[in-house]
Amino acid sequence: MEKAFYLRMIITMVITMGLATVGKADEPSTLSVDGTAYFVWNIDGNGTLHVVPLEASTSHFDKSPFYKYRKQIKSVIIEDDFYCDEGFEVIGDNLFKGLDRLESVRFSDKVRSIGESAFEGCTALKEIIIPSTVESIGRNALKGCSSLTSVSLPFLGYNGAIWVDQTDKNDLSWIFGISTGKEYYNVSHMIGRKTMKFSLPVSLKSLAVNGGVLCSDAFEDCSSLENISLGISTKSVPSALVAGYYGDAKLY
Repeated sequence: MEKAFYLRMIITMVITMGLATVGKADEPSTLSVDGTAYFVWNIDGNGTLHVVPLEASTSHFDKSPFYKYRKQIKSVIIEDDFYCDEGFEVIGDNLFKGLDRLESVRFSDKVRSIGESAFEGCTALKEIIIPSTVESIGRNALKGCSSLTSVSLPFLGYNGAIWVDQTDKNDLSWIFGISTGKEYYNVSHMIGRKTMKFSLPVSLKSLAVNGGVLCSDAFEDCSSLENISLGISTKSVPSALVAGYYGDAKLY
């Protein structure tokens, strides 16, 4: 986007600082909560939601402030720091929840945290690449994203901690939720007295994980997977997984 577009958005924000949480989709508007303006946004003619940060963090929403425009939004671009030096560091809880026409997301490299259910129910989302700058991902961040074919994660679960210490926060179900139905693989693994649960979309063909510890047979029933990329220590990869108990997928 050119600077002129951003400048027009900022000028509009200044003039309309008193706007409610949402405005007109085809005009630059501010999103304000309790008197704090968090970002300027607009939806262009191609169905792309542009979000320009005014504050480093967004609020935590009970539901997405963009939900009323869910039939218009096909992609989201989280812009860099045109106005806010820190950039858009925190994507708040439920910010993009339920945008069922959303197909793609482009993150700013300033994003550090993704809130709970941030993209839950985005059933048309096909690919998501969460940048390595992200340090925490909230529970159910990708729950119900049943059309995903390609996912790249900086770590497993909550923060990549070893599963023996944080079983409930360190498996893929922390991010993908426990979903039922033919659109998902639902796999549970007993390790000692602890259960590791995974819920992945059956449409998933490519998965890259750059940190964490995998349990045995983590992708045993995921027959659609074609590529699994694990940028983690070989000590963190169970021998059963390396031996090929994950369908026909290629392990990198």
